[in-house]
Amino acid sequence: MTATKAFLAGFVLLAGLVVLALSVGAQGFGWGDGGSLVLLRTPRVLAALAAGLALGVGGAAQQGVFRNPLADPGLTGVFGGALFGIALLLGFFPEAAWQRAWCIPAAAFTGALATSALLVVLGGGGGTSRLLLAGLGLNAFTAAGTLVIASRSGESRELLTNGAYGDWLGMATLELTWLPVLLTFIAAAWLLTLARSLDLLSFGEDAARGFGCDVSRVRRNAVLLTALAAAAATCLVGQVAFIGLLAPHLARQLVGPRHAKALPLSALLGAALLLGADTIGRGLWPQAPLSAAAVTAVLGAPLFIWIARGRHE
Repeated sequence: MTATKAFLAGFVLLAGLVVLALSVGAQGFGWGDGGSLVLLRTPRVLAALAAGLALGVGGAAQQGVFRNPLADPGLTGVFGGALFGIALLLGFFPEAAWQRAWCIPAAAFTGALATSALLVVLGGGGGTSRLLLAGLGLNAFTAAGTLVIASRSGESRELLTNGAYGDWLGMATLELTWLPVLLTFIAAAWLLTLARSLDLLSFGEDAARGFGCDVSRVRRNAVLLTALAAAAATCLVGQVAFIGLLAPHLARQLVGPRHAKALPLSALLGAALLLGADTIGRGLWPQAPLSAAAVTAVLGAPLFIWIARGRHE
């Protein structure tokens, strides 16, 4: 499929999903009198689109940096680090968390960046097994830290538990989402400028340096921006795995490995996947909706196993 056809099909799919998502909810199917239900559902739809976009482009960039198709912010611990940063803020400075709009995104970014730095040290350049083991360890550590803080902070326990299950879309409002949404677009736009450098990295660090690529700067910028994208997405939806794996994999199947095409298509597909997962969870069980994270896990886990087996063989 040509890139033009792939992007056109992606936009048509996304537009259809937006219309469907605005029509589905606990109040039933439809837009309500005078579009009243559309206004209620718009923040949730916007949050799902932005978070999916960030996860798609962030996953593609992380896979380019590590030269590993199994890299995904949800699987490598970056999401867990972002939630742990939020947990530290809510556990020790709860008043500041809600008094200033930038505090929660800043805490999430700090946690995601710290985890990303550890991932580079522990899992970078060591192949698939080492990367996944490092991500598994970081996920376990941050999950344990979040659980400890949640158990000691009664007021934030339910909030952090919902975040761990990827169930924050239900509380989306324009006041809570505008800053993370803005950050997702900033991170995504900046990551697109690294497309050529990521292409050079795919040939190896020595070859990239031979073509004049500043490998250290590219890796540093990619890690920073991926952490920013993951942090913003965490603020919107909580922890969601596999979107950062599924979207880039599908994008490369459609338009090839060049990041100039794969990055924006990953963003588009990530937005469609997360919005579709959230719409399925709300549409099938409107009175007790299933979180988007649960739906993506059902879809993503088999693909992850298939890709991992292919890499092993």
